[in-house]
Amino acid sequence: MGRVLGRLNGLSRFLVISKPDYNAYVSLLKLAGSRDVLWVSSNPYLPSKVTGNRNATLIAFNTDRFDSLSVNPTDLRDLFRQIVSNISHGCAVILSCLSELLAIHSFEKVYDFLLQLTNAVERRGGIVIGMLIEGAQRRREEILISTVFDATLKVGEILNSFETLSNEVNLSTGLP
Repeated sequence: MGRVLGRLNGLSRFLVISKPDYNAYVSLLKLAGSRDVLWVSSNPYLPSKVTGNRNATLIAFNTDRFDSLSVNPTDLRDLFRQIVSNISHGCAVILSCLSELLAIHSFEKVYDFLLQLTNAVERRGGIVIGMLIEGAQRRREEILISTVFDATLKVGEILNSFETLSNEVNLSTGLP
């Protein structure tokens, strides 16, 4: 894990493209390191299992299950307000719901939301980790969304350790 994180040192915006499985969620949390976590997800089940006893705040779409805060995903302004009002200095904001937001909203609205959010999180010394579900959106949207992030990573089907990401790291704004 150290080799990959060493290559990513100093970056504050990460995009992960993966299938929506347990290993992908573990990878998101590993990218957060030891930071406090604010996790936004369409369903809080996997984030709650992955974070366990860790200091994490969960925001979920239209549910307060698993001690999560509920937010209406059709209102990006409210989602932004909920995130910004719940982040701590230096925290990691994990957005495992980017594919869902793209399905609900136009690309332009999600892109603008991400630009505003990443700037707000960085001003507080934090990092943003986004996730797109592999194949859930058009390739054009993946490429354009990736321009908001410093690094794009792709999680393979079998994830034995975080090191499997190292061959897929792209430190430009393109996709692997």
